[in-house]
Amino acid sequence: MKNMGTWQRSAVAAAAGAGLLVLSACGGETGDAAVGKTLVAANYGGVVGEALKQELEAPYTAVSGTRFQQVNVGTGFAAKLQAQAQSGNVTWDVIEGLSGADSAQLHELRLLEPLSPELKARLEKVSLPGTVTDYGVGLAETGYIIACNTATVAKCPADPAQFWDTAAFPGRRAIPDNAAAMLATALVADGVRAQDVFPVDVKRAFTSMAKIKPHVAVWTTSGDQQMQVMRDRQVDMSIMWNGRAKALMDQGVKLRLEWSGSLVNPNYMVVVKGAPNAAEAMRYLEWYATQPQAQARLAKRFAYGMSNVETGKYLTKSEAALLPDAHADDNQVRLDSQWWLSNRKAVEQPWRELVGG
Repeated sequence: MKNMGTWQRSAVAAAAGAGLLVLSACGGETGDAAVGKTLVAANYGGVVGEALKQELEAPYTAVSGTRFQQVNVGTGFAAKLQAQAQSGNVTWDVIEGLSGADSAQLHELRLLEPLSPELKARLEKVSLPGTVTDYGVGLAETGYIIACNTATVAKCPADPAQFWDTAAFPGRRAIPDNAAAMLATALVADGVRAQDVFPVDVKRAFTSMAKIKPHVAVWTTSGDQQMQVMRDRQVDMSIMWNGRAKALMDQGVKLRLEWSGSLVNPNYMVVVKGAPNAAEAMRYLEWYATQPQAQARLAKRFAYGMSNVETGKYLTKSEAALLPDAHADDNQVRLDSQWWLSNRKAVEQPWRELVGG
């Protein structure tokens, strides 16, 4: 997203007009034919859910007549979808932002609807390299960054190594309860360069995590909780999603953000296998992927990276600077979803023991 311009927010009617062309081109239903349908959309909820409702779901409803029922999942998407599949009662149609690790896991379990070769080819033409997979399209590339409350912290750690240095940088800490992301971050804290983090040295990563564990006041399990513990000053500093940090600052909380050594986790819009409205959900996925102005509105609101190659044209330089892509050269780690898929079972139990012990 290096090609930046001044973004002017489009009216919902304008987005709907553009969307009609997209849906017609791919044989989608419009107007009365789609009236009465309801897509069950699972997402992270909170400010992200509200942004998705306003910037994607409402414009798509204006195009298609399809309504939405949101499910605030928070975290644990993979386990919850597996439970639905095992019970034979799949209720979600689409997931608006499934992490790279969960996406790879659910794809392997055949719980995600694959993109047809034709659809994948169409999406790759309008998307940034690497943002289209066999099962989805990029929605909200998330950066795990360090955020400090400037009202309570005199010195903010500039990178994971300093975050681990509790003597030089005192303060109550929060860390996400996420093994895939935090084992990688623990290696950066221990001096491993970003390009050498994967494959993860599991023993070294857990040794590093053991050093910071006594100083972790809260293991956060959702984006809402990340915001709450910082807003309520339960902690002074946190490793958290960059979009949630931006949302806090938009609410008036004064934070200092540090990107060095951050970890980036791709998220995807995916359609659930066996979903009650899978065909309509797939049309919604394609509509999203081909709407750079709608993606820019999302990026403006919660500073996550999007998929369309044209999205950057609708962001100002300052807005683009808040996206993970702007910090790619700052010792940034990209989550290796395939590594997590291959090693998940081996590290999940020791991680649970670490957090809960």
